[in-house]
Amino acid sequence: MKNIAVLIFLLSLSVTGYPQAIDQSILESIKSKAVASHSDAVIIQRDGTTIYEDYFEKEEIPIYIASAGKSLTGLAIGKLIDLRLLDSLDQPVHTIYPQWKQGRKKDITVRMLLNHTSGLQNHPNASVELEPAPNYKIQNIIELALAAELSNAPGEKVSYNNKAVALLGGIVQELSGKSFDRFFADEFFGPMDITDYDWIKDKSGNPTVHGAFVLKPSDFLKFGELMLNKGSYNGQQIISEEWVSASLEQSQDFTPIWGLLWWRLPEYEKRIIDDETWSSWKQAGVEEGFMDKLKPIKGKLFDTPDDFYRDLEKLLGENWGTVLDKNLPPEVASSKRVYGEQITAYYANGYRGNFLVILPEQKIVAVRCADHDGFNYETDFFPDFVRLVSQLEK
Repeated sequence: MKNIAVLIFLLSLSVTGYPQAIDQSILESIKSKAVASHSDAVIIQRDGTTIYEDYFEKEEIPIYIASAGKSLTGLAIGKLIDLRLLDSLDQPVHTIYPQWKQGRKKDITVRMLLNHTSGLQNHPNASVELEPAPNYKIQNIIELALAAELSNAPGEKVSYNNKAVALLGGIVQELSGKSFDRFFADEFFGPMDITDYDWIKDKSGNPTVHGAFVLKPSDFLKFGELMLNKGSYNGQQIISEEWVSASLEQSQDFTPIWGLLWWRLPEYEKRIIDDETWSSWKQAGVEEGFMDKLKPIKGKLFDTPDDFYRDLEKLLGENWGTVLDKNLPPEVASSKRVYGEQITAYYANGYRGNFLVILPEQKIVAVRCADHDGFNYETDFFPDFVRLVSQLEK
């Protein structure tokens, strides 16, 4: 009878939210792939307890987290709202920058800068326009963003946009009266006991907030704890619970994968080159010879992106990604994505596989960082880190 009572007690704990076991096979896969991809840091915490931390025989140093910093930039905008320095996300940008009170730019709101629907001309790969060579710096990235033409009407479509995010740094400066780096240090780094950091800046001294943050991985992880704890860190409410919730919700009507500068991981992602995608290639003037090579997979539904990538490699060769970039204009998609309704993780995502992952229900936060020194751009991105972390609990 005593054993039965114990069993019932344990089952009741599970029902009421007692942590499930960590899947050791998934954890071992993360460890082995972290080593194989020459990671500089991997940290995984559950409910405040570290279950894995490794710096791979290196000293922990601040690392440039690239576009993963966009998610932190979003927090700065949320803080402006909390401080009532910004009326709302639907405030037109021209109320801050009057030169936009003309043409179609007058319709762009702060929300559109955050959810990638501003319509500003932009290349999704920052290295093409904003960082075209090693050690190159834009003179003034805020002025560059303000001067950008429109590729389409504001709110018309969603497209990952570095220039739009870069302008958010200027908005923080205009409304707070402080440079972005000073504002962020005062409102976040100080209260969160983060002291060892640096910034990527343009020649005018503006942090290039589409990718500006240089942080220790353990300090980057603190922002996962902040989000997990609904804006609270060490008992202090750093940012409002309302902003945290809004950040993680789907931010526009076009795709479920984006919140307000946070990525969302659906339970599955299928791929297909359907008739609509095929027609968009024709309208964009894609060469018939290239399209002929992909005819064998037109209309085929792939259960995972990896399945799609394998067939692309068979048809286009090992450098299929380069071939796609060469033949498809940036405004057209290589396939249609079909997503599952359930969201299994939220994450910040930066070049070289710099990730901050948040699983609210499991109370798990995880970081993977890779510095540019010694990074192998053919093998070291660790693209499945987020999905593996999402599968840690049995």
